[in-house]
Amino acid sequence: MIKPKISIIIPVYNVEKYLHRCLDSVLNQTFTDWEAICVNDGSHDNSGKILAEYAARDKRFRIINKKNGGVSRARNDGIKKSSGKYIMFLDSDDCIHPQTMELVYNFALDNNADLVSFRVDNDLYKQILKGADTAAKLKRCCLRNYKLNNIKYKKTDCLINYATERNHSFGRFKVRHCYPVVHLYKRDLLQKIEFNHNIKICEDFPFFTNVLLRKPKTVILNLPLYFYLPNTDSALKSLDAKKLFDNVSLAIMDAFDSVSNSGQTTKWVRIWNKEFLWPFIITLIRASRNLANEYVKKQLIKMTKVGVFDNPPTMRARKYKRRIEKIIHPIS
Repeated sequence: MIKPKISIIIPVYNVEKYLHRCLDSVLNQTFTDWEAICVNDGSHDNSGKILAEYAARDKRFRIINKKNGGVSRARNDGIKKSSGKYIMFLDSDDCIHPQTMELVYNFALDNNADLVSFRVDNDLYKQILKGADTAAKLKRCCLRNYKLNNIKYKKTDCLINYATERNHSFGRFKVRHCYPVVHLYKRDLLQKIEFNHNIKICEDFPFFTNVLLRKPKTVILNLPLYFYLPNTDSALKSLDAKKLFDNVSLAIMDAFDSVSNSGQTTKWVRIWNKEFLWPFIITLIRASRNLANEYVKKQLIKMTKVGVFDNPPTMRARKYKRRIEKIIHPIS
């Protein structure tokens, strides 16, 4: 059996409204040597039927049907069943530019890169939120034609210097946020890296932290090739405050444990602390606002004991540390 060059892994759960759009964006790729591993994670709408239709039309679509276990398990199962030299992820309510695979594969090959990163089209997302016609705007974005030789890019062996979770961190060649979907990964890079299936939201933080720890040879493209589209039924929007708090705290503890046991340099850890750890800590404290203080206090004490909050790197982080201390030691 000839292995494809790229395996694109698509977790699917109750997305019949968006699934055609997603799968069509894969089918319409200018690069043809791919397989799509579509993991039907226990959908109870017409998603399974739609997947079967695409698999019947094109053998490059491979379907895994399983009981619902969450996006992390679905992605892990997809990785195990895939065979491509390179791996990509795509969420089933989103889609990608027609040239995405062509561009990232060529940059990976030409630069012997472990990772090729690109961008989410934030302008498209904002326009749709304001009421713009999704189909029309998406069609216009997909008509952009990129010439390989004209694309500017950044090569680095130290991705931590160019990656951030901070919205206000500026710079043209920045890998913004922990999104697993905006990269092409060499298969070898992901050996023994899995998504934590106990984490339903923010599972991308410990995953991407483990990728960063391997210091991949990276090419960064300043191209908006990923179309993140509004979905009112998404897991994040359906999560209540307690579950959000639980998931973010689990993600922080998982990522912090990986870094603490990595033997990385002080400088590397300091950058990660500023660019990733504390933005997630701030998200955690915001998520705790409507929860019972005793419940929040118990979790924060556990995190304090292992040193999660030890080194707030900015004035804003120090403000949130004082807030944490007030929760743990309230003034009577």
